[in-house]
Amino acid sequence: MTISFSGLVSGLDTSSWVEALLSVKQEKVTALETDLKDIQAIKTTLTDTRNAFSTLRSALEKLTDAKFGGSFDLFGQNIATSANEEIFTATATSSAVRQNYDITVKQLATYTQAASKNAASAVADDDTLLSNLGISSGTLTAYVNGQKHTVNIEDTDTLGDLKARLAGFGIKTDIDESGVISFSAQNEGDTINIGATTDSTNMVSLIGLAQKEDGSYASTNSLYKASVASVLTDADAGFNQQITTGTFTIGDATFTIDEKTTLSSLISEINSNDKAQAYAYWDDATGKLSITSTKEGASYINIEAGTSNFTDVMGFTTSEWDENGELVSSRMYTDAQTLGQNAIFTVNGTTMTSTSNTVTSDISRMEGVTLTLKRASTEDDGNTQLSVTQDTTKLVEAVNEFITAYNDAIAKVEEVTASGADLHGETSLTSLKNTLRTYANASNTTNGGVYKLLSDIGISTSEADGNNLSTDTYQLSLDEEKFKKALSENPESVKSILAGDNGILNMMENTVEQSLKATVGFFDVKTSTLDSDITRMEEKISKQNANIETYRSRLESQFYQMEMAIAQMQQNYSSFLS
Repeated sequence: MTISFSGLVSGLDTSSWVEALLSVKQEKVTALETDLKDIQAIKTTLTDTRNAFSTLRSALEKLTDAKFGGSFDLFGQNIATSANEEIFTATATSSAVRQNYDITVKQLATYTQAASKNAASAVADDDTLLSNLGISSGTLTAYVNGQKHTVNIEDTDTLGDLKARLAGFGIKTDIDESGVISFSAQNEGDTINIGATTDSTNMVSLIGLAQKEDGSYASTNSLYKASVASVLTDADAGFNQQITTGTFTIGDATFTIDEKTTLSSLISEINSNDKAQAYAYWDDATGKLSITSTKEGASYINIEAGTSNFTDVMGFTTSEWDENGELVSSRMYTDAQTLGQNAIFTVNGTTMTSTSNTVTSDISRMEGVTLTLKRASTEDDGNTQLSVTQDTTKLVEAVNEFITAYNDAIAKVEEVTASGADLHGETSLTSLKNTLRTYANASNTTNGGVYKLLSDIGISTSEADGNNLSTDTYQLSLDEEKFKKALSENPESVKSILAGDNGILNMMENTVEQSLKATVGFFDVKTSTLDSDITRMEEKISKQNANIETYRSRLESQFYQMEMAIAQMQQNYSSFLS
């Protein structure tokens, strides 16, 4: 690379001469770059216009997809309305018949509940921790002949500890075979009172302690040894019989008990297993396990013994096992289950039953209608009307969406093809706009319906006249009341003029689709042409820039040689003088 030191010998500003000579050629590059920006701007405008028509196509498809039926058919959507949603609610599919029904709910479906036949837990004894009974630590107040005594209860205290402390104050504590705890005076003639507002333990409220006529106290709730924290297979777990490891079944789910399984973890496992079709609950107050079906109706909960005796101990089954622990025989206590009831309701006077409060059409015989029963009807309620009508909400939304997209697309073409605009003179684009306008205002006599014009169903434009010359006069607008009235009077004709085989929107969609078609559509063809122009222009600019750099190097070399020649002449002249 030649390093140029401008005018070091001659004193001439040769660098400025170089830049001045280059600026002449740079003007050509600047002109090309301006042309490139113009083409890129045209492409951006074309892309924006294309997006407007893509949006229009999507809006049209929401309406013309009615030909596919089902959820695609916005003209076929129905809505089910209950006259009293406290009694029942309803939904309707497109297959529902649009009519009215009289519904009466006589009874709701309920759930089957199984509970241990007898208490599964052993009654609490002196070794039972108070915390296992749910009794919290804190203070308990006891009065003997009005003398206040405070009993401190710790998390590690047993029922025996409590009895001993109360005995020290002259209060006798007993617990009977049913788990009811009682407190009485040790000495005849003494008066006892238990509990004060200052107590910080929950004992009194937890066990439901109440004073009897003779002055003694007894618990309303029984106290049982087993708790949700119990490890099921431990010898001191607190159940009437030690539970063995192994399996058992609820519903269609099989559960396994091992040496670490607690009552709490087992209940969680049951409640999280959908195949169990039930949820479990341990009742500390009764020492029983409760299992409730998650399915409504008069059906038993399937409870089966396996290799574990758990369901026997809980009082749901009675079983026999061989010496190897294999189940020999088992039967379920059906009397341990309180059956749910089926729902009973009437449709237009016909009585029907359902195992669920969600009543599908195969049960109610109302095609496409699903009822959700909420409560039984009273005499004052009488029959409650169910109305199945056309759901126009999504349809009106889609029509409004189409109108917005149509107006935006037309306005966009008006903007970009105006005199001086980027796409002025694009006859294909102007023709596309005019074709859509023609469809919007033309009479459609081929659809066979009573409606021939969009204006017949509330979709109309304003025509320009001497008093209204605005370019917006070609924009569509919707008269919703007129549109809904047309739908109610002749829904098939509305569907036909819009989305039928020869419907106006179908013809619009076909026209827009052609313009957006890959490779051969107007937008792809025009984009391809602009891309070619951009590539060609970028190549010209690149070539011109390369030529300028070559020219710069040549000029700088020539001026350098001139400087060297002058330097040589000056040296020769100096030598001559010397």
